[in-house]
Amino acid sequence: GMRPDERSAAENGIWLCQTCSRLVDVDTTSHLTEQLREWKTLGEMRAYLGVRGLSIVVSRSFERLEEIVPELVAEMREDVANNQYTREIVILDRKWTYNGQDRLYFTYYYDDHENLLSKLNIMKNYGALIDIKFNNIYRYEIAEDFIDYLQFPR
Repeated sequence: GMRPDERSAAENGIWLCQTCSRLVDVDTTSHLTEQLREWKTLGEMRAYLGVRGLSIVVSRSFERLEEIVPELVAEMREDVANNQYTREIVILDRKWTYNGQDRLYFTYYYDDHENLLSKLNIMKNYGALIDIKFNNIYRYEIAEDFIDYLQFPR
């Protein structure tokens, strides 16, 4: 019910990638006006903060990781307790060797954890790990917030 000038006004615009803009235009019932306005507001807030060197972070509860990947969190908690200054994780097959160039790191093996990469990806999505893959070797850095959680569970 908008006039052409209202429809093309900047206030009515939202920046979306080509794929998302097409999805929104085609499936109007799934993308309500309120939701699009919220996306626009969040996008503008992120841009505003971004040019000032800040960002919006969606936090997730590390407690939920205890439910999703309990054995991996337990192993990491034990590793951090035994070596509180190590932050890097290397993922290997037991048949491989890895030259960490005198760096301390935790090693987790595909053989020990079913769907290990998927579990680590979930942990990355929760902000617990940072992907630092190098030369086709999966490597992660443990985020300090997650280290705190592992050392001092709530």
